[in-house]
This record gives sequence, C-alpha cells and structure tokens, in this order.
Amino acid sequence: MTAELDTSVTTRAVFLIGGYERNDARRFFARIAKELQRFAACWTVRAEISDPTFDDAGHMATARISYGDGAASCQTDFTFLSFDDIVKKDGARPFVVRLAVYLAGFFDYIFSGTMFRFFAANWRFALYFLYPFASLCFFAFVGWMVYRLTALLGLPGGPIIPALLGIAAAVGVGRYLGQRYFVFHLMDLWSFSREHLRGRRQDIEAHYSLWAERIADRIAANRYDEALLVGHSTGGALILDLAAILAEKLRQEGRPVDFSLMTVGSTSLKVALHSAAKKARRRLASLADYPDIRWTEFQALTDIINFYKCDPYRMAGLRHERGDAFPKLHQVRFKGMLDAKQYKRIKRNFFRVHYQFISANNRQYFYDFFMITCGPRPLSAVSEKSKPGGVAGAGCREVA
Repeated sequence: MTAELDTSVTTRAVFLIGGYERNDARRFFARIAKELQRFAACWTVRAEISDPTFDDAGHMATARISYGDGAASCQTDFTFLSFDDIVKKDGARPFVVRLAVYLAGFFDYIFSGTMFRFFAANWRFALYFLYPFASLCFFAFVGWMVYRLTALLGLPGGPIIPALLGIAAAVGVGRYLGQRYFVFHLMDLWSFSREHLRGRRQDIEAHYSLWAERIADRIAANRYDEALLVGHSTGGALILDLAAILAEKLRQEGRPVDFSLMTVGSTSLKVALHSAAKKARRRLASLADYPDIRWTEFQALTDIINFYKCDPYRMAGLRHERGDAFPKLHQVRFKGMLDAKQYKRIKRNFFRVHYQFISANNRQYFYDFFMITCGPRPLSAVSEKSKPGGVAGAGCREVA
C-alpha cells in the first residue's frame, strides 16, 4: 500500500475525524459536495461525489469521490467518522451541570500548569483557551453593573429587585452572546477534552474500537494505493488515538501496519501537554515504532486554533529514533490558498479561518485539502517546493 513519491494514486481510502461540533454525516457530505465544486473550478478538473452510505452502528458514512484531470484519475472512498452523538449528549445536559463541569476543567488546566504550557507553546491558542471563561466573566460583569445601577435608584424591597434585574441581565446577555459566539459550545469542548485526557470518556473509546474494526476490514477487503487517516481540530488528537489502536489491532492480527496520518489545524497538544494525559502520550509514542506509518501535519499562523510551528511529538515530551521526520511539518499560508477578496472576507472570523484547512481553495497552492485527499498524488509528494497539487503541468493561476 505504500505510495512512493512519484507513484500515481488511483485508489485511496480516507478516514476523517473532524472537530468537536454538531456535524452529522449528512450535513458533512452536503458541505463536501459544495466544496468539491469550488475545488473542481479552481483546478479545472472533474470531481464528483456519490450519495453516502451509512453505518449508523459504527457512526460512519462513506461516499466515493471520482477525480479526473485528463491525464490521471483517482477513486477515493471518503469516510466520515462521526462523534456527533457525543457532542449532542454533552450539549443536552442542564446548563448548571455544563457550567460546573466546565469550571472544574478550566481550573484543572490552570492548576496543572497546562495553560502556562499553552502560552509557552503558542500564546494565540492560550487566548483561545481563555475565551469561554473571559466571556462568562463578562456576562457576570454585565449583571453586576445592572445590579449596582438599579440599587442606586432606591427601589422598594432593598437589594432584591436590583439583584433579580442583575441576574436577568446576565442571563439575557449570556444567552444571546453565548449562543451566537459559541461560548457554551466551547465550554463543552474543554469539558470533553479534560474528561477524555483523564480517561473518563468511555463513549469515545467505544467509538475507537468500532472504527478500528471497520477500518481494518475495509483496507483488508480493498487494494488501496493509499490509506489516509485525517484529523482536523479536536479530531487531530482523536485520530492519533485511533491510529495507535488500529496499528495495534493490525499487528496482533499479523497484517501490515501501513497507512498515512494527516493532521490539519490540529489541537492535539491540548491533550498531550496535560500531565494527566498518560494514555494519550503512550499511544502517541507507540506510533513511531511502526516504520510504515507516515505522519504529516499542516499548520497555519492565521489560525489561532492550532499550534503553529510546534512539533506535537517532541512537545509531548517524546523522542524517537526514526530516520524520517515524524511528524513531517508544513506551515501553510491561507493568503496563498485564497484570493485577496476571499481572504479579507474570512480573516477576522477565526472559526471560518480554522475550517479553511478542510475547505476548497480558490487559488492553486501546494496545500489543497481536496487535491491531497482526492487527487492522484500521494501525501508523501506534497511539499512547499513541489508543484502545486497533482494536475500534470498545472500552474499557479488565481481562480475567482
């Protein structure tokens, strides 16, 4: 299955775990279909996607993407590994429970020293970590100000009416801004991350087991030129766990452990930098023991929700004796992927910027998510010094 640098990929399997978000497979593939149209227009190629098939028991869905450029063609079985059920369950808890669990997690990250390690690694990400807590403090401040101002009016009943008005103001502002700017969702994300790294989320462990079984069966039943495990955002941490579990399963069954890893806009260090993340670091360390597992990570300065210019293996306190880079790091520039108008439109929306890693470009560039996952060149051929993408003779023209 190993794809050498100059080998054309004609069949590929992609298994992707996305971020911690409400994103079921139907919505995911509806979005992918739209992005593929932009990708095809950018590169002047053919890119078609089939209707997805669902394996609800395994929380998986697969669609076939067909690529053609006149000189080469490729068929990609693209599988979305969904943990939407877990995100939904977390968000359905009473707000008081969500708040209490979040605050426990927040102060865990503080007192364990992890937040300070975030600042040492990437101060932008540390500010992203502080964002939900700072927002909650702002909501409380609004309530306190309303209380103080109304108390000056000398209303009958003493402090009761001002207190009720202050609480109502804090709740009202919090409900509006908290939903609009994802404050409560990010509370759940950090709660999940803390519980996961401490080994308290058996629900995601159950998903790992099912996914590893299904992936092993899939690559055994098909002769893929390339099998690619992809993690974006929180999925960048989860895919490393899954890769370690899959590798161990294949080894125990006496089968080749031969696949590629790609992490994009990854937040894996929010797990690995915590002193309690012993299981995650053991799993991460084990990946380097398999010489046919190749790992590439793409990072970007503009995206605050990733660890720019950080080696996630080394920063986790791990060392290996491999002769190759593990992971192989690439820094990308979204300005190179997008025309000036599109870049200006998204650059101040840090969530939209974060999702550019798995969105279509409108300029040809060496990093193109769909060219890498659906085009004819293997991941090993992607380089800042290589021609942009996989179309024979393609140049770097802009596409509106």
